[in-house]
This record gives sequence, C-alpha cells and structure tokens, in this order.
Amino acid sequence: MKNFLVIIYTLCLVLGGVAFASDEHKDEHKDEHEHGHSEEEGHSEGETGFSLSPEASKNFELQTVQLKGKGPWSVIDSAVLYAGEEVNVYRLRDAKYERIDFKKISQIGKQIKIQSKDLQENDHVVTQGVGFLRIVEIVSSGGMPHGHSH
Repeated sequence: MKNFLVIIYTLCLVLGGVAFASDEHKDEHKDEHEHGHSEEEGHSEGETGFSLSPEASKNFELQTVQLKGKGPWSVIDSAVLYAGEEVNVYRLRDAKYERIDFKKISQIGKQIKIQSKDLQENDHVVTQGVGFLRIVEIVSSGGMPHGHSH
C-alpha cells in the first residue's frame, strides 16, 4: 500500500497536477448522522479545497455528475467516500475539489438521495475516483509518511 501511495504522489508531482490548500479536518464527530455528518458540521466553512491539473483528472479517470435543481439530489453510491468514521462526497466547484458532509435522505438500489448545505445547483459531485482524491488530500495535508521504511 505504501508503494501505491508513493506512486500516486510521484505521478501527481510529475504531472504538475496538484495545487494544495490546507484542508485538515478538526471536528471530533460526536453527533454524526448515520450517513455523513449533521448539516451543521460542514467541512467547507472557511476552507478552499484543492485543485488538480486537467492531466491528473484525465489520467486518473475522475468522473462527476452535475447537480440540477435545489435538491435533495440523487447520486450513485460510488460517489460516497467511506474513510474511518468519515462518510462524505467530493464536490467540484470553481476547479476546487472539497470533501463535503451530507445527509442521506434515502437509497434505492445504487442511487442515494443526499442533501447538504454545502451543495448547490450546478456543483459537480465526483462519482468515480473518490479514493484517489482522498489520497491527494492526505498527501496535501502532510499525512503521508516520510523517510525510508520497510
């Protein structure tokens, strides 16, 4: 797994593909909703997310769906990122990716109806590649191990 992270990190650097902004998560998550956080605990307040070059987005086959209407919105279950106790989606707005808390309204098959104060009409939600985005986010926050280890 470490080799995989090093490869991803190296590819991002070689592609010139990643411009980072601090996106560290500081909430303790005591009052989480069953799927995502409560609406009051958004990740986006005061945070700007991170950008990828078009080449990185293409090479890692990121796909998004554009949100229409006022919501709630229906997204495919592959859009949901499960990382430890975190359950989020990635929003793309103004060329910045940002991990967003949401409330799960319902689910029918692979379609999940979600609502979030941090989503709005015309935002894009990543439907393929959320694992890659999480790796980029971890690397950008300094969470990747440094040095040589076995």
